[in-house]
Amino acid sequence: MNVTEDLKIAKIYLSFLENKLPVEDVINIFISKQNLIRYHMGKKLTLKFIPQLRFYYDDSIKHAQHIDALLQKIHKDD
Repeated sequence: MNVTEDLKIAKIYLSFLENKLPVEDVINIFISKQNLIRYHMGKKLTLKFIPQLRFYYDDSIKHAQHIDALLQKIHKDD
């Protein structure tokens, strides 16, 4: 998660393992629930403003799995 210097916008990066829904659908679910998430954040945080939430897909797990598969193939071929 990255937050702007003024703490008004939080960029949240999501990763999924074995997700059965398209990524866009999952992101849209989080977007539709962002007010509820912000409400619960507000109960736990002592900030003047609760940041607006921006959700993004983080595909680093997918890349790591691909690299792992390539490394396994290399070792298998040895």
